[in-house]
Amino acid sequence: MMGWHVSVYRKAAERMKPATAESERGPRLAVWQGGLGSLSWIRALTATADGEDLGGGGYPVRFTARAAVLDAPVRNGPPEAKEVWSSDVGDVIDFAIWPGRTVVDEVGLAECDPNEWLLIEAWDES
Repeated sequence: MMGWHVSVYRKAAERMKPATAESERGPRLAVWQGGLGSLSWIRALTATADGEDLGGGGYPVRFTARAAVLDAPVRNGPPEAKEVWSSDVGDVIDFAIWPGRTVVDEVGLAECDPNEWLLIEAWDES
């Protein structure tokens, strides 16, 4: 599989401040698998005051962005997200915890203040 495994989390603390590379994850709000270009829209947010690239090199890459700018793309299906995920022969998968499909916590997203900073983790699946 060539692409990214992406999760969006609330931060465990200081939710009204941008996340840092060391920020602790809170509840997961969304998870999806996407292709090679599936981080383009997230990277574009980092060119604005509403997002930051926290680095990480793929294991994982971390970003932070305001809930207001993440809400619509996450609820409407993140760009390039696969509704049903794929895996390669040789992948080690724990099916007890692998959802195998895009999952969005609509209630959790609705609870976020628009100015709250969320944490995005993207794992390189190449």
